[in-house]
Amino acid sequence: MLKKLGNRFDELERNVLMITLVVMVIIIFTNVVMRYVFNNSLSWSEELARFMFIWFSWMGVSAGLRDGEHLRVELLSTKLIRRGLMKTNESITILVSLIWLATTVVVARYGFEVVSSQIKLGVVSPAMKLPMWVAYLSVPVCSSVIGVRLVVNIIGSVKKLLGKSNQKSEVANEWKS
Repeated sequence: MLKKLGNRFDELERNVLMITLVVMVIIIFTNVVMRYVFNNSLSWSEELARFMFIWFSWMGVSAGLRDGEHLRVELLSTKLIRRGLMKTNESITILVSLIWLATTVVVARYGFEVVSSQIKLGVVSPAMKLPMWVAYLSVPVCSSVIGVRLVVNIIGSVKKLLGKSNQKSEVANEWKS
């Protein structure tokens, strides 16, 4: 059941990212044509594209984590293993994921506080009059998703470290496949 839920979520995330990117490109292209061909731009297009880009960026972090595409600095892990402070790359992966998870929890917590204050203040965007909390909501929502993905990866790494998994990350692979 976790596998099925993970697959559906991954597919939804992938589709939302693709649709968001296509719509952003169409909006920006249309505005460029309107501005330079017709000498009249759309007042709301840049604001909408900016909001979509914010959501796109935060969802992209989650997708990058899902696919293992985030950059890593291997120099630190090599030095830690050489000096005997860490035994395996998997233990370093767990440590890095735990630090990332702690950071993500803090970002999500304060993100929800910012959204709450934006709702209370009733702040709206200048061009579209869209509530600003809609844009700010991307931070805590996507941080929460990233946190779930990190927990799944940590569980998989711990299983691998304890020898209970032959794959890179059994739980993460269940989530992905």
